[in-house]
Amino acid sequence: MRAFLFSCVGVVWFALGLGLIIAPAWMVEILERLVSDEFRLFVLIQVGMVINLALVIGTAGLTFRALWVVVGCVGLAKGLFLIGAPLGRREAALDWWFKRPFWEYRMRGFVLVSLATTLAYGIISL
Repeated sequence: MRAFLFSCVGVVWFALGLGLIIAPAWMVEILERLVSDEFRLFVLIQVGMVINLALVIGTAGLTFRALWVVVGCVGLAKGLFLIGAPLGRREAALDWWFKRPFWEYRMRGFVLVSLATTLAYGIISL
């Protein structure tokens, strides 16, 4: 079950990363539409926090465990900020995240593809 869950996470990260590398304008537009509604944003934050909690708790035995704990803790902190921050600060943070130059989106995509590949390697080593 753990391998399946982390495989799904890796596939999503890989797809998002490739989208950000290949077509950042298109991908950012899709992501902006996803977080434009309060309910969808809330659901996405909750799903992200569950995935990050799984990374913190469930990565025992995977290679690079410290990396997954750090990634999970950073993701949890981001989710807690987005849930608990006042509306003005949350909107300002989202505007900042979605109004970056395209080279930054490509770098973020490269990081996501790298994390997905490293997670796949960790799953294979189980």
